[in-house]
Amino acid sequence: MTAHRLLLLPLFALTLLLAGCPGNDDALCEGPDCACPAGAVEYPEFGCLDSGYADNDRDYAWYLTQMGTGDAESANCGPTSVAMALRWYDPAQDVSVATIRETITPGETGWWYTDDIEAALARWETPARIVGATEATLLGALDEGRVALICITMDRITLAAAPRETHFDRFYSYDSGHFLIVKGYIGDGEWLIVHDPNNWTGDYYDEAGLLPLGEDRYYRTSEVLDSMAVWWPYFFEIGIAPAKDHGFIPVGHAGPSAR
Repeated sequence: MTAHRLLLLPLFALTLLLAGCPGNDDALCEGPDCACPAGAVEYPEFGCLDSGYADNDRDYAWYLTQMGTGDAESANCGPTSVAMALRWYDPAQDVSVATIRETITPGETGWWYTDDIEAALARWETPARIVGATEATLLGALDEGRVALICITMDRITLAAAPRETHFDRFYSYDSGHFLIVKGYIGDGEWLIVHDPNNWTGDYYDEAGLLPLGEDRYYRTSEVLDSMAVWWPYFFEIGIAPAKDHGFIPVGHAGPSAR
């Protein structure tokens, strides 16, 4: 009986009913375009996910690019990653990248090191601990609702052939030391969702420059872990104390050369 009445519906109404779109039942919709059913989230090029992912995003903008952050902008991946970590932890911590750099390394324009990151997080009272990097510890931190600030070498991250056409892989030619934020994962942990601050004038999906390639980028978990292993095999787990969970931890760095 119910099926018979369904067949008598106008074609457009039947389409709305099956799609679960506005006009039928808003409870079935997720987002303004009703792209996913309730309880699922849409990720570009991945589709609707209701499991196998973690995403510790905020309901406010907190992605930042190092472009335009002062005389040291080309070396400001560290201060920019700290600025994102501060905003992620507390939206009131709207501290500029230039202020963070000048406070921690006054007068310097060179690459930052992990002890600079640690000093900056402490200065702005953002709890973090340094954790040995494994798949279990990194994905575990994300599962616990935290984000990671990492120090890696980008030559271990696959370079996308057409960066503006995909969210996957590295979107620039730079291939040495770099700081960035890991905010989640998709594909049961196969891909990490990162906020990469190395975003410049041409690094946008749209001509208006509103959709940066570095925001919500996907890097392969295996490649990131491999890069951490050869560069700095730890990460800052943001949002939890104490400051360290190890004794001696060597200093890591961004850029092509050590201190």
